[in-house]
Amino acid sequence: MKKSRTSKERLRKRADLSKIFLSSNSVKCRGMKLLFKENNLNWNRSAVAPSRGFKRAVDRNREKRVCREIYRSVEKRNNIGYDLVFILYPGNYDFSERYKQVTSLLVQAGLI
Repeated sequence: MKKSRTSKERLRKRADLSKIFLSSNSVKCRGMKLLFKENNLNWNRSAVAPSRGFKRAVDRNREKRVCREIYRSVEKRNNIGYDLVFILYPGNYDFSERYKQVTSLLVQAGLI
């Protein structure tokens, strides 16, 4: 059974997102970028932001769902107290490639 994310684990407010986009650390790989910043909370908050390069809403939404599911499967191993934004770039990536991208970015950032 999937664990649903609580509202406190989502980054939704414009002010929170703009803080991360303006002043955060970042790591990137081919197809994805991770912005992260400490949040002084006892949990991580995350968001997925596809770039404008996706032509169709169907493609954007599918990539967001895939990325959220991958993050959900690896979040137990993460350090806590961070705000994370995954920026997705278009490409022909399957689930296993996206999984490798997410885990490598989290390792590069020192969050796993």
